[in-house]
Amino acid sequence: MKIKHLFGLAVIAAMTASCSSNEDLGTAGPGTGTNESGVGYATFTINLPSVSGTRAADAGGAEVNPGSEDEYTVSDATALIFQEYGADEGSYKFVESVNLPVTGAWEDAGGGVTKSKKLVAKLTNVDTKNTYGVLVLLNNNITGGVKIALPTAGQSYNDWNNTVLSPDLAELAKTGEFYMANAPLCESGKVTTLVTIDKTKIYATETEAKTKTSADVYVERGVAKMTVADPGKITVKDKATSVETKSEVTFNKWALDITNKKTFAVHNIDGLSKKFPAIWTTARFSGLNSRVYWGKDPNYDNEDLKKNDATGDDLRDKEFNSITAISEINKDFTTTTATNPVYCLENTFNLANMYQGQTTRVIFKAKYAPMNDAGVSLAETDGTFYTIGNMKNILKEADLVAAVNAAATSVLSGCTVDYEANLKKEGSHVITLADIKDASGATLVADQDYGGTTGKDIVAAINDKLGLKTGRKEEMVGINTYLKGVTYYIARVKHFGDALTEWKSGENYGDNNDKYLGRYGMLRNNWYELKVGNVYGPGYPGVPPVDPNQPDDENEKYLSVSVKILDWAKRSQSVDL
Repeated sequence: MKIKHLFGLAVIAAMTASCSSNEDLGTAGPGTGTNESGVGYATFTINLPSVSGTRAADAGGAEVNPGSEDEYTVSDATALIFQEYGADEGSYKFVESVNLPVTGAWEDAGGGVTKSKKLVAKLTNVDTKNTYGVLVLLNNNITGGVKIALPTAGQSYNDWNNTVLSPDLAELAKTGEFYMANAPLCESGKVTTLVTIDKTKIYATETEAKTKTSADVYVERGVAKMTVADPGKITVKDKATSVETKSEVTFNKWALDITNKKTFAVHNIDGLSKKFPAIWTTARFSGLNSRVYWGKDPNYDNEDLKKNDATGDDLRDKEFNSITAISEINKDFTTTTATNPVYCLENTFNLANMYQGQTTRVIFKAKYAPMNDAGVSLAETDGTFYTIGNMKNILKEADLVAAVNAAATSVLSGCTVDYEANLKKEGSHVITLADIKDASGATLVADQDYGGTTGKDIVAAINDKLGLKTGRKEEMVGINTYLKGVTYYIARVKHFGDALTEWKSGENYGDNNDKYLGRYGMLRNNWYELKVGNVYGPGYPGVPPVDPNQPDDENEKYLSVSVKILDWAKRSQSVDL
């Protein structure tokens, strides 16, 4: 299969073969009866993609975009040779690794290729009796070792590539040294990752090998890429009517949350067709140049990650990096989405695991300025405002105090409320024992009797009257304190998104892979570009909680976004907040 246009970064490996005796590989040929093994030479041609232009979205919803020069620079290359031991490539066994020289001048190319260079590899453990496949790693070397461990002698390809890794992300996405490996390609519904070496084109001399080419190996980066356009200042809309209000929101920071800690060495498709037999004949799962638009990560189908208890919390902590403090939401916006990216390991899941606790998301930090219809501020002079429970009414401090005092005194006559210690801090709060003092000024005690009612029951009754609810962070309904107007929004990252995996309110994913698989997620060598569309109100008053027991799609409360996925495969998403 000849592929004219390269995606991400393409490496073309031309491998040539002939037969030989032990003494001289070039003196014999297939069927001569000689011992057909020895040293042979093969040529690898590395082609780098053009930096100009993009393409229209393909069947997989992606646009080809080469990205920046430092994302496709090559500093070292390693060829891994696997010998056939079964019908499927997963059973191929590792034979040897060969370092390829990448220094020296690169030639100008064309047809989607910016530079090209032929390299000759010396193979010492191959013969012409067996079938071999090649896998190329780029930029895998580091001082004193490698980023991704190489297979051991005799290890099968599946055994090696199903090994769970926790690599250094900074090394995988190091400027000018992005880790890359073979990209699986889909042809006629069959996906292959290893590239077969033509046994008739291994040559006895380096000189002869330089003149021949045969097999193409396409590689892709081992990480995903996220960029976010600067939303700037946006006028808030009424969600019911889509009419603009007088309120405004100004965005200032963002961060990527719930990112994978683990990955595989190479884009892994092992077992996907068993769970979804039609996957590689379904249009969205392959696109330009036969590239594959889905894969699995190490926690792809771990349903224990949906548990909303301490066990689930511990499991998710082992699998994902999560933001716990507002100080971590610190990424600056830039005037263009092409700059200031964030890289992460791919994060994919089956439909049973397409849940909020496992899905990578963007958190936005912004300042919300609430106004009434006359354009008069509903916040304090420093921008602080409040809401109570699920009520949408925006309150100043005096309004909050009046509402809370009314609820408190209706339960315990003569009591007072302490607002300073808890309720005026940024975030969402329920009434606690520490917030309520009896008529004498003493803080309530849980089991102490106050006219026939214990302190803990009094607090529970006050919360109930205000519509507040205690529990886990994702379950809690509280008094929301937007300190100085600061608010937070979220947008879960969509892979195929609405265009290819449309979802309507009230629908369940079930096991409908044909319709929903890949709706959310982040795949290696894909560039996700996010833009904020409309804003419908204030978001969360603190770091947005994660509900691991809820599927990704829910009725969005605050924001609309669009995600456009760029080849990199680039995917753009617009989100309403």
